[in-house]
Amino acid sequence: MGELKEPVRPAPGADGATPAFHKQQWDHPLIGSMLRDAGFAPDDEASIMPTADNRLAVFAAASKRLQDRTETFNRDMTARHGHCHAVPFLVIDQKIWDGPHGAFLYAQMGLIGYDEWNVIMLAGDPQTTASCGLAGHPGFLPSVTQVMTEHVIAWKTRHNALLETYGITATGGRDISHEQYEMEKDTLRNEIIDKAGWMKPRIIDELLRKA
Repeated sequence: MGELKEPVRPAPGADGATPAFHKQQWDHPLIGSMLRDAGFAPDDEASIMPTADNRLAVFAAASKRLQDRTETFNRDMTARHGHCHAVPFLVIDQKIWDGPHGAFLYAQMGLIGYDEWNVIMLAGDPQTTASCGLAGHPGFLPSVTQVMTEHVIAWKTRHNALLETYGITATGGRDISHEQYEMEKDTLRNEIIDKAGWMKPRIIDELLRKA
């Protein structure tokens, strides 16, 4: 299945929030009824997309949490080993989050790359590798970026197909319920998190092998 284009997002309302569905969709005799039957409402939080300002605040808070976790990790490891300068490595890296598929991860899947599920602590200097046994931070791993980009595109395509099956982008009717849609979306979200977790030891093993 080819990658589907994301629907054009509606313009923000007077309160700055962006409705997840167009006004025309709410007014449509079939789609509007479908959305209401599914439990959505024009003024519900479930029907509101986060604004850019809200997302920036969320990212800033997540970045601060990562900084705090890194400082705690380095402090604890220094107490145990005498020296530790670990640096975070993102499995789904910044190039992907900043690229054309990043919005799928944070806006539709509710994921943030700075959270622990996506982070490996790696050595920022040779002394840390020697004292703590951490693999050295590579800076950037094009092979991992390529693999994870392919996975993200596949996940995004599956989610777009799920939206069509649910009927959000269709012109009428729906094949699955709101509850089933949310359940399948959660399954997809957990699959993304699990894949990042699966990648972590393999990335570390590869870095140690090349050291």
